[in-house]
Amino acid sequence: MERRVNDIFGPTILAVILVATQLVNLTDLRAEESGLDAHVHGLSDLTIAIEGGDIEIEFESPAMNIVGFEYQAQSKKDIEAVEKAAARLAEPDAIFSFLDATCRLIDSSVNVAGVLGEAHDDHEVHDDHEVHDDHEAHDDHEAHDDHEVHDDHEAHGDHEAHGDHEAHGDISGAYQFGCEDLSRLSEIQVHLFQFFPGIERIRVMWLREGNQGAITLTAEASKVPLN
Repeated sequence: MERRVNDIFGPTILAVILVATQLVNLTDLRAEESGLDAHVHGLSDLTIAIEGGDIEIEFESPAMNIVGFEYQAQSKKDIEAVEKAAARLAEPDAIFSFLDATCRLIDSSVNVAGVLGEAHDDHEVHDDHEVHDDHEAHDDHEAHDDHEVHDDHEAHGDHEAHGDHEAHGDISGAYQFGCEDLSRLSEIQVHLFQFFPGIERIRVMWLREGNQGAITLTAEASKVPLN
């Protein structure tokens, strides 16, 4: 399930960042993560592209950092936790501040499918399929056998899916801002630590019209200098 404020804006910054990654020297920044999987609890990623009068930001984090779990939310409590996090991430004016520039939100999207949407979709498909089998069955014995095989297969699939989301459940957001006096922008303050204490570090990569850089933020040092 993808929670949208508006439709996703045009080409994402990923293509731009791919170019930036060829130019930015990340050896020192990521030395401590060398040999580790990109999915690290406590660590989130932020990419920033600044061009013309626009700023595009993409955020990605293991769901554990945001809601405290990575399995598919089923209980009311877990679903409410995901919805609350999605609502917070859908308020980019509260999680980003731009120094010396006036910026307004143009478009944004938040994706929580890793811990919410797919679980609901799978459940609906599973129910529909079982009703279809009961309706179409002409031989009670064969239908019973098929149902058992179907249950075994689905139970196995559900278990695998649950394991996958425990290992790789992510939450992400994408934001586009239009700014005045963008040439004066000197830094971006990131307030994600305030709302999501499970985030210990944010690994940032930024690209600004020929200049690029990288930094790791913490709750004590949460500003991205753009020079």
